[in-house]
Amino acid sequence: MSTSSNTISSPKLIVTIDDTTMLNKIKNAIKMLRGVGSISVVTPQKTDLDLAHEDVKAGRVTKWNSVDELFDTVLK
Repeated sequence: MSTSSNTISSPKLIVTIDDTTMLNKIKNAIKMLRGVGSISVVTPQKTDLDLAHEDVKAGRVTKWNSVDELFDTVLK
């Protein structure tokens, strides 16, 4: 009989924090609770769309006047 690779050895509690300035205080408060084995902080990964928006804001974009101009540039 095989075991599932998604088996959790201990129950997990996931806390979402909107105010990141409170992160250390919340971590310290959770550490004080009896039975807490460890605390891990996972920051969300930026999506490709988030990265694209950052490129636009930073001016890392190229504009062409036509598709022909685009292909002329790309195929050089």
